[in-house]
Amino acid sequence: MKNPLLILILLVTLVCKNPARAKKSYDLISYKSIIDGSQATLKLAYGYLLASKITIRTKVGEQVFTPLANEPDLHGELRFERAKSTRKHMGNSGSWLTLKKLNDAEYPSQIKAVYRDGKVQKVVVFKQQN
Repeated sequence: MKNPLLILILLVTLVCKNPARAKKSYDLISYKSIIDGSQATLKLAYGYLLASKITIRTKVGEQVFTPLANEPDLHGELRFERAKSTRKHMGNSGSWLTLKKLNDAEYPSQIKAVYRDGKVQKVVVFKQQN
């Protein structure tokens, strides 16, 4: 060991160094809409769609939907299935949302969607928030 001070400095640097943080490789764009009088929020993660989510907040709780795929299908559609909800919404089995025409623009100002609450299908428009 020619230079124990150099070895000590190297060891302290390696042990005490802050862990590296990974940068996000996607942009998170916020959209809002109203579904049956309840506020719906879409957080769309361009670059990694699996990080996206849709939250519907109602008087009795909230429902969270997550995407089934990391990219839209050939028609530009991306389906979201219900991931979790409060106890009151447990009866809404079969709830889902499908976003339409995601291939048209990188950051569209509006995104059309189809929402099914388990019984009825509705067309919804999400508008981008600044």
